[in-house]
Amino acid sequence: MSYQTSEVLMDSICHCGRNAVKRTAWTDLNPGRRYSACEKFREVGGCCYFVWIDPPMCTRARQIIPGLLKKVNKLENNLKQVNKLENDMKQLEDDLKRKRSREKYLWFALVLSWSIMYLFM
Repeated sequence: MSYQTSEVLMDSICHCGRNAVKRTAWTDLNPGRRYSACEKFREVGGCCYFVWIDPPMCTRARQIIPGLLKKVNKLENNLKQVNKLENDMKQLEDDLKRKRSREKYLWFALVLSWSIMYLFM
């Protein structure tokens, strides 16, 4: 079965009879460029079916997109670190509340025990 996309006629089944899968390349030369390939492409027993879906990108896009991807990845990593720190901070705040509650209970018990000792002396 064949279909047309981006002026390229593509098969949904590759030469070896397996499904052809659509993927996106994220290499520096083809950032964001879609292609169709055998599901076992580059694996033992796979075939060499490979066809680009999108036309080549201009030189400027190939220069800009990798840098933008690196910035996005760096920001996502920073966000993960901030979220982890926030979770750690919430855990520490909960621990502090429990310890303060226990401290109040112990002070109350101490004052009560002194009061009882004072009354009986």
